[in-house]
Amino acid sequence: MTREGSAPPPAYLVARLRDAFAHDERVAALDINVRIVGDAAFLTGTVTTPERRDACESVAREVLPDHVIHNQIALIEQGAPSAAEDVR
Repeated sequence: MTREGSAPPPAYLVARLRDAFAHDERVAALDINVRIVGDAAFLTGTVTTPERRDACESVAREVLPDHVIHNQIALIEQGAPSAAEDVR
């Protein structure tokens, strides 16, 4: 429990944001990493679309309105397979 006016511990904020990422339909991601340093939150990981990356940042701003959000989430392309997979 924190005293009135004191900030929650970073581990609590990280858990709260990761829970929001998992349950928010805009994001629905479990593989986004969060690091809190002072009043800054750093988001890392990978997503498949710019919209999902932006949604992660939006959720982070909603959950941590008093923090500066540094969105370092990378995009990965999901194209068609380059060759057929041989399954036996």
